[in-house]
Amino acid sequence: MFNLVSSSHVAHAMQIHVLIPIPPPHAGPDPPDRIFHFTTGSKLRSIINSGHILPSTAHIEPNEKPVAWFSSSRQWEPTATKCPIPGKLGQLITAKAQNGLVRITLPASVAPHTFHDLPTIAGTSPSGFMGLLLAGLDLGADPGAWRFTPTPVPTALIREIEFFDFANDCWLAVDLAELACRN
Repeated sequence: MFNLVSSSHVAHAMQIHVLIPIPPPHAGPDPPDRIFHFTTGSKLRSIINSGHILPSTAHIEPNEKPVAWFSSSRQWEPTATKCPIPGKLGQLITAKAQNGLVRITLPASVAPHTFHDLPTIAGTSPSGFMGLLLAGLDLGADPGAWRFTPTPVPTALIREIEFFDFANDCWLAVDLAELACRN
């Protein structure tokens, strides 16, 4: 849909109106239809038991609001690795210590905000924002894929839960009914 702007030009005592289409404002890339929350097997139990993916209070400033993080990328989110070693080695160490790597698929609407919205929505300071950006880049993350929400996300919205299979280098879906019985 376009807004139209009228421009007048006088030519030989006659008015000519020209309609110039103006595209609507575009805030950024088209939102994905699904997003992923990357976590560990140990944290998954807490998510299932609480009934929500909760905003994280780890490493936030005193006046900052906690947010729950997501990614539009299907690849493991490097910032979800629980040790400061990038790449597969860090993923392996995290998986061994935390009962596996987990990818949770949800509708994208649960996390409508992009990383650039963080200062406005969560009150992150400019130095905190830059610190997160640089830390993510150092680990090989793509901040353009980061999404967040300041509100808890109900587990009822989960579309799929997968564990990473290092032997076959792929994600394997978990039967949600079976998972519910185990917890």
